[in-house]
Amino acid sequence: MTGRTQDGTVASQRWLWAVVAVAVVLRAPRVVLRWDEVALAYSAYAAPTSRALLDGRLGDAVGSWVGLHPPLHALVMALLDAVAPVPLLWLLGSAACSVGAVVLVTRHAGPLAGLLVATAPLQLQDAAEVNNYPLATLGMAALVWGARAPVGRFLLGVALAGWGHVLGLAAAGAVTLWRLARPVEGGERVRIAVGAALVAAPVVGGMVRLSQQGSTFAQPAFELGPWLALVGEAGGPTVWGVSVLVLVGMAVRPGAATVAWVGLALTYGVALLAGSAAPHQRPYLALFGPPAAVAVAGSVDWLRARRPRLARAVVLAVVVLSLGRGAGALRSEFAAVGHLRADLGTPRGIDLALERTGPGDVIWLVAPALQADDDKSDHSPVLWRLPPWRAMPRAPIPGGGAFTDWLWGQPRRVDGRTVHTSTELDPGRFDRVVAAAHASGSVVAVVLYDHAPATGLAERVARTVRIYAPDRRVVPRDAGLGDDYVWVLAPPGADRARP
Repeated sequence: MTGRTQDGTVASQRWLWAVVAVAVVLRAPRVVLRWDEVALAYSAYAAPTSRALLDGRLGDAVGSWVGLHPPLHALVMALLDAVAPVPLLWLLGSAACSVGAVVLVTRHAGPLAGLLVATAPLQLQDAAEVNNYPLATLGMAALVWGARAPVGRFLLGVALAGWGHVLGLAAAGAVTLWRLARPVEGGERVRIAVGAALVAAPVVGGMVRLSQQGSTFAQPAFELGPWLALVGEAGGPTVWGVSVLVLVGMAVRPGAATVAWVGLALTYGVALLAGSAAPHQRPYLALFGPPAAVAVAGSVDWLRARRPRLARAVVLAVVVLSLGRGAGALRSEFAAVGHLRADLGTPRGIDLALERTGPGDVIWLVAPALQADDDKSDHSPVLWRLPPWRAMPRAPIPGGGAFTDWLWGQPRRVDGRTVHTSTELDPGRFDRVVAAAHASGSVVAVVLYDHAPATGLAERVARTVRIYAPDRRVVPRDAGLGDDYVWVLAPPGADRARP
């Protein structure tokens, strides 16, 4: 199970499908659990790209970055938003990218490497996120997979890696230089150099523009101790043992994966020290997964040629540890899905809001952010009252407010209603929404939930809505993070008890 059969071909299709099956099973619960308020918030970042595409400004769309992230993921999200604004497609698309990375690593380096990527904690945590990291990880896998391939496949890997993440661009540059330094025909060398330069030029231009902005280097200062603790926590209990195999593999079998890993590591280190990469964000580390897994397979192949019995012991240990951590993750995921299902059978404030509103009305969901964005252990039974397989196109904001401004609650149309989700209720923005809704005879319902740890949030929301003399209801909860509060704001003169 180390990667290649005796005749030098890649591992059998049987092993490939076995590893892919493990990857799919482990990622399936993520698709369910990542339908939450954070998914909606992240989807808003593609709004400028969507607007540019709808206006026919293709150059602006291709050149639009989301923070420090190249435009590929935003382009994919913008196209989905224009053609099929169904949240389930966002989640499944990311999960497909995550599984695709497993496929490419397995085909390139064998099932042991693929199993490492399939069960890696960070790969599982980010597998269904509505952001660019699953796509960027696929890009890293494609880069390693195509490093020695014909020019077309090689440039595809460069494009996916470079357009998926700036760190991927650095790795792609390193692998391109490695490829050019190898003995190749002069014509192929020219095609590689010119093709890679053309593919990377728009991303490099974007990086130059960002480097001229002071905000690009405004991340917290790097501290080695907390960062090492973060790496250990993110990688799980096997991270340091696997790291030894990675280093051995890079030393004894240097190749494209080693070059990609080193290019990635050097750029990441510089970015941390320069303040352009946040030291507390774990998703960066997921990009190291594909080249690291390939290096582990190289370690095992090297050992097998010299110490076959030791190699078999290492393979067995890696397989057992990988399957063990995968089983542990799956157990936790199923427990979370069970909690979600139980909550769906319990009356919540959103259920009352859905009963009291209809097509044309507005629901504003308010819940505090109880965990950092990088903590993927939270889930939202409340948002599951709005099934993600339904179309949810972006709704207009009164007065043309910016969709990326989180205080507007990234409104979307759901079964005819306009639904906002936010962690606070900004009075100025809320008043504009209420004024527009009441002018058209629509009801506005505000739902506050899971708010107990957020000191003063209930009082702030109550102060914001009280001028409208709302009908206030409480949906008590025996357990959880506080009772749900519902305020129904009917237009002046309307029946407040509207069904």
